[in-house]
Amino acid sequence: MQKGIVDFNVRLTEKMAERGITQADLCRLTGLASSMVSHYCTGQRMPSVPAALKIASVLNTSVDYLAYGSQRKSQKTSDGAPAVSEKGEAYNLRQSRMKRLEDEQSLIQLFQSLGKEGKSKVFDYMEDLISTGKY
Repeated sequence: MQKGIVDFNVRLTEKMAERGITQADLCRLTGLASSMVSHYCTGQRMPSVPAALKIASVLNTSVDYLAYGSQRKSQKTSDGAPAVSEKGEAYNLRQSRMKRLEDEQSLIQLFQSLGKEGKSKVFDYMEDLISTGKY
């Protein structure tokens, strides 16, 4: 485990306290199991990337901050931009891409739960949106 990640649970519980969010709230808002959130808060386990993204989103912070704090201020992203802002929060393009990927996966799951008629209506609506040229 990398040195900075050792304090993940400390930064997690600090952010929860700042936001007035309990472990039960975090479970409800992220959909994560209470046992997992408890393990993350006590430092017994590290969350997966999707779980960390959910947690960071609820806490209005970045995965980078939760994992490393402000230790990575001098690092740069692949495009040369600072990896972390003055406040220690990440300019994390990967996080927004992962969130978008999660949203797409959620849409696919919802789409798959539709019947044949529902799927047909979704396709009709998408074709209408595309044909207007506005979207």
